[in-house]
Amino acid sequence: MFWVTFVVLMDQLSKMLIERFLTIPTFVVPGILWFTYTKNTGIAFGMFARSGWIVWVTFFATLFLALVPKFVKCSTLTKAGLQMIVGGAIGNVIDRFRLGYVVDFINLRYFPAVFNVADLFITIGGILVLVSLLRGEQPLDNKGEQE
Repeated sequence: MFWVTFVVLMDQLSKMLIERFLTIPTFVVPGILWFTYTKNTGIAFGMFARSGWIVWVTFFATLFLALVPKFVKCSTLTKAGLQMIVGGAIGNVIDRFRLGYVVDFINLRYFPAVFNVADLFITIGGILVLVSLLRGEQPLDNKGEQE
């Protein structure tokens, strides 16, 4: 559960700082990266904006992913990836329940959407799960050893 906790804390802390201190777009790396405070009422890339049901779909999908390692044997890499995905989803669900939208602020010049730390970890987690599956990593037994 380390990654879940770490991702939620980093996500919520970064959003709190952005909401409190960012008033205008701020260049971090000129021409490539800047912080732009954005309210995202949809999901990825703003799809399904203002759809109240999306909060519940996200909540139940997060709950499902959190329970996967309890019922399915997974490798260490898969577990870490799933924890990152769940942590990122929880961070965004907290925003949806608390604010009614998700705070996005990371703006890459050549990427089509503004995103946040939770989205970043969801992506990294997905890549880790995919790499684990492609490498055919063996699941761990109850003692933490590969079968």
